[in-house]
Amino acid sequence: MSKLKLLVICAIILTSAALYAEDDVLTLKNAINIALENNNTYAISLEKVQESRYKVRESWGMLWPSLSTDVSYTRQDAEAGYSSSIESITSVTFVNGEVFVNPGVFYNTLQASRKGHIIAENEVRTTKLNTTIQTIKLYYQLLLAEEGIKLREESTKALEENFKVVTVGYNKGTFSKLDYLRAKVAFSNERTQLITAKNNFLAAKAGLNIHLGRDINSQANLMDLSNIKINENDLAMLRIPEDKENEMLNNMIAESLKNRPELLQIKSSKEALEYAAGAAESVYIWPTLFAKGSYGMSKNTYKESDTVQAPPLGTLDAGDYYILGMLAESSAAGAPEGWNKSWSVSVGATYKWGALAPIDSSHAKAKQVRSQVKQTEYQLEDFIKNVRLEVQYNYLKYKSASNSIESQQGNVDTAEESLKVSITQFRNGIIDNTKLLDANVQLTTAKTLYIQALHDFQVAKAELNKAVGKDIFTLE
Repeated sequence: MSKLKLLVICAIILTSAALYAEDDVLTLKNAINIALENNNTYAISLEKVQESRYKVRESWGMLWPSLSTDVSYTRQDAEAGYSSSIESITSVTFVNGEVFVNPGVFYNTLQASRKGHIIAENEVRTTKLNTTIQTIKLYYQLLLAEEGIKLREESTKALEENFKVVTVGYNKGTFSKLDYLRAKVAFSNERTQLITAKNNFLAAKAGLNIHLGRDINSQANLMDLSNIKINENDLAMLRIPEDKENEMLNNMIAESLKNRPELLQIKSSKEALEYAAGAAESVYIWPTLFAKGSYGMSKNTYKESDTVQAPPLGTLDAGDYYILGMLAESSAAGAPEGWNKSWSVSVGATYKWGALAPIDSSHAKAKQVRSQVKQTEYQLEDFIKNVRLEVQYNYLKYKSASNSIESQQGNVDTAEESLKVSITQFRNGIIDNTKLLDANVQLTTAKTLYIQALHDFQVAKAELNKAVGKDIFTLE
């Protein structure tokens, strides 16, 4: 098989796969997963978790010594003293290490970095919850818009047929002019509503596609309304007696205070700032401990020794001249030759007592961070006050949506049956055109309210999950 044919076949397979993927039913769960995969804010939060891990590692790195290797060559010249006999020095330090650690700075910096990691992890949770809620809203908005088109198309068709019947009857004198005008206005209004519904659908589809990171014109084949089933467990809270509701809400609030990612972030921020302040204060509270060590070799190259010349007459006696000659010979004989090994170790502590002065920058830095701690405390108090209100508010939203679901499920069937009966009675002349139009409006309203209830119910579940900080409901 030629390469061209192989490429064509691969292209066909890939195109077919892409078309199939586009034609697949997009469930709410899949939409949430796609939104998370393509959400840059979520990706950034995951990267921040990685960054915080390296920050913790950086704090541990304060205990790792600075290691190096030194090589040097020195050439010198001197007229007097011991170094006058040395021509050059060659030195190789294989290992040269040193570490400086302030125990207070190390401990507080490490703890602050760990709290930063907790903050980053909870930022991922917060972003995920917000993305999930936004996806649910956009998903059901599109579903609502899609069903709205179906409703308006059905209603337009029914009103068009009704208008034709009334027109014929009006020409024959069976219907009054008022009946004719009502039928015409109802049909015209419904056609306008259909155009609006189609525009709403295009806007909702574009919004969902953008949120999912897809092309704005990508197809979005959602689940059919009849396939969306309400889990009875999700309606269980409606069965709780009123006298038990307060107890349940208190339990939710307690769970929220333990699990809310935003609350954990604020608490961790406060603790991280306290550790940061402790690190700044440790400069004048703790001494800095240090350890140094080195191991290497060195070699001195000596000048060729000159013979001691006799001093001028009258400056030295014979004994002095003899002693000077012996010292010169002894120095030359005792000078080390070749490479010589050497090592050294130093340990100690340095206390920066000058930092005790209030004017030292470490004091100002610590005071700044302590001020930030107080700001975070106020933020934490406000958040805790709002937790009860938020949990209760989202619970009431869930309860209202649940009641709407239960009432609207049977209401749609009733409205459909009512329209069928009205059509039959209208054809048999039992009712007039006005009642038929009313029955059609009632069915459209019932279906619209049911879809809206589904939207509100799913959003309320997700928002109550977020308010409590744990998955009370499973989103499907």
